[in-house]
Amino acid sequence: GLLMLFIGQFILIGSFDDTGVPQGFFSLAMGGCAEQMTSVPCVYWFVLVITILSNVASNVPVVQMLAATFPYATPYDWVQVAFSATIAGNLTMLGSAANMIVAFQAAKVGDRTFTSERHAPFGIPSTLISLYAGTFLLSTIHFAPECSEKLGECEEEA
Repeated sequence: GLLMLFIGQFILIGSFDDTGVPQGFFSLAMGGCAEQMTSVPCVYWFVLVITILSNVASNVPVVQMLAATFPYATPYDWVQVAFSATIAGNLTMLGSAANMIVAFQAAKVGDRTFTSERHAPFGIPSTLISLYAGTFLLSTIHFAPECSEKLGECEEEA
């Protein structure tokens, strides 16, 4: 059952990417921040958008969708996407594949205590604190190169 859910998500997101709707939605959701999504203050809006999407469609398919949405992102942009989607997925049970796998495995052995209601009191505050503290650190101290050799943005040193 769980494997079919993930297969379905990837097929749905892969097909959905081809329509151009995710790209349009992302541009609309980001507004004036679409071209500068990882600069302050836009990065906080970007994290919110990723958080919502990650908890509607799960974080792994959202990253797959974002890859089609901005294929020419910088290394720093991708660090922010990876961090945000990974942490954001812990907000709810649906947001993280790991959460769903644990709940599914527990249910297989008769333990139905790992539920959304039990996850939320820890998942929501810990996720929000981690997201915004981590985003602050990432925007203050860039842990990725400022340029991309693949995109020809790095100046060669003489």
